[in-house]
Amino acid sequence: MVLTRAGLGDAVYVIPALRALRRRFPAAHITVITGDRGYPLLERCPYLDQLTLRHLGHGVRGKLQEILRLHRGRFDLAVILDTSDEKTLHTFLAGIPYRAGGVKKRFARLLTHPFVLSPDAHQINDLCKGVVATLGCEVSDWRFELFPAPEARQTALEKLHATGWRGQRPLIGVNPGASAPNKQWFPDRFAQLVDALRKSGMEVVLLGAPSDMEQVNAILSAVHHPPRTLAGQLNLDELIHCLSELDLLVSGDTGPSHLAGAVGTPVVALFGPSRAAHYAPLGSPHIVIDRSHLCAPTCSFWTCRGDNRACMRSITVAEVLEAVNQLLEHASNFSKP
Repeated sequence: MVLTRAGLGDAVYVIPALRALRRRFPAAHITVITGDRGYPLLERCPYLDQLTLRHLGHGVRGKLQEILRLHRGRFDLAVILDTSDEKTLHTFLAGIPYRAGGVKKRFARLLTHPFVLSPDAHQINDLCKGVVATLGCEVSDWRFELFPAPEARQTALEKLHATGWRGQRPLIGVNPGASAPNKQWFPDRFAQLVDALRKSGMEVVLLGAPSDMEQVNAILSAVHHPPRTLAGQLNLDELIHCLSELDLLVSGDTGPSHLAGAVGTPVVALFGPSRAAHYAPLGSPHIVIDRSHLCAPTCSFWTCRGDNRACMRSITVAEVLEAVNQLLEHASNFSKP
């Protein structure tokens, strides 16, 4: 049984861990318990046998129900792709005999196969790799894979063509969302970036989830050279295919940046409150603009919000534009397979 973190970006790094587990235990029945955001990315993963949503419920009752569910599963091994004391305790109380996971604070002694994650390591990718390595898994083939529905490629292209795009290059995606409001760059700066890219002859498509539409609309109202937009129009499978069509993505600290890296699309990633060394996308050549040093150690969720965000405010349009041009300059060509 494998317990994962909840995020969409987290699931990108779970897949190579599952591949390594399948190769190490080819006859095992692998059940994955994950959160609702990561669930859709793992639905078609061929390395697992069963995928289940993690429903803790509320309070002590919900936690007891989760422990009981784990106990009834009669699992031989719990692989905890997290540093969660709670997950570690639950698997111990459920009577699962072998427990591999990342060490946090309180319950490291409850793990039969503990993994200590370096403070400087990537907190998702290196954790997943290190935990499965404690079980003897081969981790040299640590490549990223995604499994979107093949038919979604056609619908994604149809939606992209409906914006008026006819294959012009380079095609730059701009994803203004972030995993938390305080990690978002400012709409006026995204608008200035879009205008600069459009004036230089680049094709730009705005992306985003339905929850990002307020920021997307603010960008659209501020631009002088409107981009194409697919924000709020793509399901997850279509988004993955769309990201694979891009020559480059500009994004904040959020799931689509990790998806882009996994499909081989370079990313200009904008990081403020969170450290890029811990959470930046992997997989392709990227340029990460990291201003986390302006937050630590005194910044907190309560002070780093609204316009009071020195970290994000320090990221200029000029340096993002320079990063875009630098990545495109080093690309072999602008054509996609």
